[in-house]
Amino acid sequence: MVVFKQFIQSTCEKERAETLANAVTLLTLQLRDCGLSRSTRMYLKSMSTADLLVLIFYVLVYRILLPRFHHVFYLYTFGCRLISILIAAVIDCSVWLTVSFTFDRFVIICFQRVRRIYCSPKCAVLVITLVYLLTYSRNIPYYFAILPIHVHNNRQFGCKTNPNIDTSLAWRAFYWFHTILTPLVPYVCVVFLNLLTIRHVLVASQIRRGFRGSGGEAGDPEMQSRRRALVLLFAASASFIILWMATVGLFLFSRITNTYFYRDFNDPFALVNEASRMLRVLNCSTSTCMYALTQARFREELRKAMKYCANTINPFVTAANG
Repeated sequence: MVVFKQFIQSTCEKERAETLANAVTLLTLQLRDCGLSRSTRMYLKSMSTADLLVLIFYVLVYRILLPRFHHVFYLYTFGCRLISILIAAVIDCSVWLTVSFTFDRFVIICFQRVRRIYCSPKCAVLVITLVYLLTYSRNIPYYFAILPIHVHNNRQFGCKTNPNIDTSLAWRAFYWFHTILTPLVPYVCVVFLNLLTIRHVLVASQIRRGFRGSGGEAGDPEMQSRRRALVLLFAASASFIILWMATVGLFLFSRITNTYFYRDFNDPFALVNEASRMLRVLNCSTSTCMYALTQARFREELRKAMKYCANTINPFVTAANG
């Protein structure tokens, strides 16, 4: 239990750090182009926004404020229902924006003719809007997962979980459908797209190496850039698969063994459940930083922003100490 509490504490500290990192990423991409195309910046900004919403609604509201001010949040049934929808929707949105951005990279690298049409700012706005609308719409059934405790003057007060969730065939089908869409389908999409991208880059690099002769990769900046892109794509895919593996395994285990509840944190099911939630949120916080921080122009703009902040604050600190 002590080790588990330390793990929770360290993970919460990482989530706070990731919140700041995503906020800085969003602000930097909003103010500077960082050498990126408009469509790429739109995807990264939308991913940063979705990740911030995950940290706000799941970490801040659900994990911190809700246990401390449960009387306020549980006062009106509509508030509970809205929070339950938003918590599920923001995680789905973050995952599917990562898939959309991966597909955008795949088109840019592998399909030179289509990239001018698909990888445009208008198409990026359309894809991002559709992802937000569809992910939030398909989580509307969570509205009916919460029931009121009592009704007064046609107003619903209090919140309780619908007792039919774990026994109804409709709810079980919904949970299976929900898990298939997030994260099983994104699993397949991200892995498949990255494998195709890696194959295309390797074939193109081999052809390029043949044209250049025995110069090798050391004298070819283009091949070095492609190699870094392969490492980045593999890291992003591995991060997504590993951090969501506990959630998928727990879902399959609970459905096969009919285990849905636990009494306390001494139960191994409870430990895995809490760990899977933290890893799932952590994955929603790393994608944007992983993509953006690998850009040299982004790091340059970030250093300029830090120097500007330090130079702005320094006179006030000096005056206060003097």
